[in-house]
Amino acid sequence: MSLFRRSITSSFRSSNESETPERTAGVSRRQLLAGMVASAGGLSVLGTALASPLAQAAQPANGPLPPLPAWHDPKASHPLLGSILVAEGNRRLSPAALVDWSQAHSMVLLGEHHDNPDHHQLERWLIDALVARRQLGGVALEMLDTTQDAALSLANRTSLAVAGLPDDELQQLLAWNARWPFTDYAPLLRGALDSGAPLASASLSAAQLEASMAPGQSPLALPEAVLRLQREALDEGHCGLLGAERLDAMLRAQLARDQQMAERLEGLAADGATSLLVCGSGHARRDIGVPRWLDGSTLSVALMPVAWDDAGQPLTHLTDYLPESAGAAPAYDLVWFTPATAPVADACEGLRETMQTTVS
Repeated sequence: MSLFRRSITSSFRSSNESETPERTAGVSRRQLLAGMVASAGGLSVLGTALASPLAQAAQPANGPLPPLPAWHDPKASHPLLGSILVAEGNRRLSPAALVDWSQAHSMVLLGEHHDNPDHHQLERWLIDALVARRQLGGVALEMLDTTQDAALSLANRTSLAVAGLPDDELQQLLAWNARWPFTDYAPLLRGALDSGAPLASASLSAAQLEASMAPGQSPLALPEAVLRLQREALDEGHCGLLGAERLDAMLRAQLARDQQMAERLEGLAADGATSLLVCGSGHARRDIGVPRWLDGSTLSVALMPVAWDDAGQPLTHLTDYLPESAGAAPAYDLVWFTPATAPVADACEGLRETMQTTVS
């Protein structure tokens, strides 16, 4: 049974906790998604082409790759920790081979858990690795939207000077949305700016999202399996608190965001280079996410926290982590396993209280 279809006990156990099951803390997929929506700035009602077969890896340019970052928790342990698995065939890749695979594609999607610091570090590492191979074509971020395009245009024209600004000045220049902790993404921004590769927004503005959610719009012409899985993810992410009308509006907004991200990533694509999209893991899914709207060569990489089962045993099979796919192929091309973060305490209760306050 998939990790996304079960309740996991000790999924986010810290390394200094007891290994015995009675000392573990359980969190369900629904609670996890609700916590991400409530605390990490994801799409919420409270605020306002399947990939082609993988190409052969390109020959790397000369020069060493940067060293991998250390985990934030130096005591983190799990049999899968640090592993990079090919979802179709379940074989392992080295970090250098992942860079080779990235070079063989014009567009790479990095699907993160927004509150996981190790995910941000690996994203910066891949940016630096592609720079070392003279391969980075550009970086698009879900955390930037169309209202910031003018500021990004200025930043791209003066990238080296802008990259050296202190955090507070860079944040002000980019009109950074405070819903996303700036310290989490500043290294990614600086990595792109230092390289001279263009930095782009990937998201719609709040006004554009609101327009996409307006009632009376035409039905979505997508396969039923895609719509069903999108609805289920949104419903779980809001703890089952959405009614049918709200859920349909959220679905329209989610698909509009996927289309916008695809358009912005494709706009960065250049011959012989690899452009990156940093986004939530749901957007990176090749079966229902951004890759559905892309015609080019894409590689979808899920940054995946390791997990344990209800008895406190580590989950070591790839099928425990992959969500149900809307197509014959897995939802991601590659899965890179990282430490997990501590769960949000009863995130569904917090979301329920917020929604009640909003309604009243």
